[in-house]
Amino acid sequence: MQPEIERPGMGPEALRTKLAQMRPADLGMDTASNANLRDEVLDRFEVSLLTEGSGTQIFSTSFAQWAAREALRRAQPLTLLVRFAPRQRQKPMNELLSAAAVSPELDFVGSLIDGDLGAYYNWLNQQRLPGAEQSSFLVWFEGHSQALVISPLTPRRTESTSATDLGQLLEWTV
Repeated sequence: MQPEIERPGMGPEALRTKLAQMRPADLGMDTASNANLRDEVLDRFEVSLLTEGSGTQIFSTSFAQWAAREALRRAQPLTLLVRFAPRQRQKPMNELLSAAAVSPELDFVGSLIDGDLGAYYNWLNQQRLPGAEQSSFLVWFEGHSQALVISPLTPRRTESTSATDLGQLLEWTV
């Protein structure tokens, strides 16, 4: 993107057009070792995830939430794992895209808010799918002792204070 931004006359619409024309090969996704194993539909999905998102995805972990929403909408998977990670502190777009970028300064508080809202939005999107009443949802604050399970197999409005592990939480969802 940086060479395109630096071209005279390149504006947001021209950059958007350029991104829309990208193919898997333009992103290095068709290496010789796996070129015969590639799935054309999955390739297009991966390219669209990387090229069709809004600028906010650069600033936050909303890319994870957006990718999950697109997977739920397009593929309606039975299982979807989304992992939110720390985001970098907000900087001007040109500074973020410059080749001279240094190690990003992380925004842990903002990342926690993103993860919380992203999980909630994923749950809302999951509820829009056919068969949502049979679906399960698990959210876990990694490295901490809290999780939430919503499933037809778990009683509503119950709370457990006993220790468990991720394997047990997953068993409660199926």
